[in-house]
Amino acid sequence: MSTVKTKGNLAAIHIAQKALGLSSDDAAALKLAVTGKASAKDMTATQQRQYLAHLSVLQAAAAQARGEAPAYIPKPRPASADGDAMRAKARAIWNALAVAGEVRTNTDAALMAYVLRQTGVEQWSWLNSRQCSQVIEALKKWASRKGIVLGANG
Repeated sequence: MSTVKTKGNLAAIHIAQKALGLSSDDAAALKLAVTGKASAKDMTATQQRQYLAHLSVLQAAAAQARGEAPAYIPKPRPASADGDAMRAKARAIWNALAVAGEVRTNTDAALMAYVLRQTGVEQWSWLNSRQCSQVIEALKKWASRKGIVLGANG
């Protein structure tokens, strides 16, 4: 990890957090939710870039809410094979819960509403692998509590 890039990332993180008006507690909670680390200094360069990308999404949304054109509109990350597999697994468990009568609305929109409640993230493609696993594990626990037997891979 290059210290020059890390220092640049740290500066950009602090500037973006200040622009969003985040308190230090809010910033630490957001860092923890996005990367699993409460301090930017403890993050790898990749985690810092991931957090910066998340902050840019928040900044664009805030600008649009104020009726301004955002300075930067982040492009969605290309879907990875792992992300697609994890989404498919979550969708399969969601479907099993619906078939068992535990889920009233068996749609992708309903699943994403659940994901938003679990993680605070609006799009599956914006989730990191830890958050994807968190959603899947929560769905599996829900199924287990209701006595729903999932497949061999579930």
